[in-house]
Amino acid sequence: MRILGATSKAIAVIAYELPSVRERTGGVSHFNHRLCNRLIEMGHRVTAYSVRTPDEVQDAAYRIETVAENASQGRLRRYYAAPLLGRKLSFDAYDLVLSSGDDWAMRRTGTPWVRIMHGSAWRELTHNKRALRKVNLLLQYALEQVSAARSDITLFNSRDTRGLYPKRKSDKVVHLPIDARRFSPGPKSDAPTLLFVGGLDSRKRGRWLLKLFNERIRPSIPEAQLWMVCDPSEEAPGVTYFRMVTQDQLADLYRQAHVFCMPSTYEGFGLPYLEAMASGTLVVTTPNPGAIELLAGGEYGRIVEDGALADALIESLLSPVNHGRWTVPALRWARNHDWSVLVDEFLLAGAGQVGVNTR
Repeated sequence: MRILGATSKAIAVIAYELPSVRERTGGVSHFNHRLCNRLIEMGHRVTAYSVRTPDEVQDAAYRIETVAENASQGRLRRYYAAPLLGRKLSFDAYDLVLSSGDDWAMRRTGTPWVRIMHGSAWRELTHNKRALRKVNLLLQYALEQVSAARSDITLFNSRDTRGLYPKRKSDKVVHLPIDARRFSPGPKSDAPTLLFVGGLDSRKRGRWLLKLFNERIRPSIPEAQLWMVCDPSEEAPGVTYFRMVTQDQLADLYRQAHVFCMPSTYEGFGLPYLEAMASGTLVVTTPNPGAIELLAGGEYGRIVEDGALADALIESLLSPVNHGRWTVPALRWARNHDWSVLVDEFLLAGAGQVGVNTR
């Protein structure tokens, strides 16, 4: 399907989250950055509205408008005060708005508005144990409902996420893309290597994986290595921490590792799983909605219960010759999620009201 209209379009991207040279950021920030740069490559004029300043974001070919500086200084400022400041913005000059969130207070004035939902605060709430954090997530879920209802179209990152919001015929599921030019297979490390990307003490359960490595995996495989892309914790034999890495460095870690594990209790999508799949690396994880959907219930990677994870990781690290059962079909599937394939979906969502060039 092609959208009529070969001229460059003015596109606003609501991207409060963008990668920063000052701190580690999550998958949504990198999605926003790649989306903006890809749209620039396609010939569109892109402005990102963010809490980041232009000097914080490297390799941005797009324009950045800072809505609220120092928004990371407290949850109230980041999640409530900063979005309220968006009320002052006008999008009349744009042909299309693509929003990755924090838009519930923004004025709609006729410009087509596409909301991209990266997951659900409700699911995070059910997997969080801190009372104050639960209250914040409950409020965030209510505001997500407002945001989805006010958009012309909402694109959900998974079937699980879509099921948590009112159904509209215009809404649809669109998986998040990866850059297959960057995340691709290559030579593996000489030592059997396990990779983790995420937070140590969050729902990603990095500290639990570290414990399994120290108590079960390393004693069984003395040469095993654990690479952890996260803030450093205690030192241990075979464990290497990577706190701040570029996307190219991250891609190298993915392709060199033999096994990727992010035993998260909840992922709305789980972009690191897809990046590992695109890198030809076996994914071994525990059940969560994102993993089950992305790995097709175990067709593209191993999904095991908590009690079986250590044994599954040991077995996988010891038998790389068997990985092809999962990694070969996973690589084919991941390549169908390249930006060159899926970026059109975000533009086509607004095609009913605006002509946007997708080539």
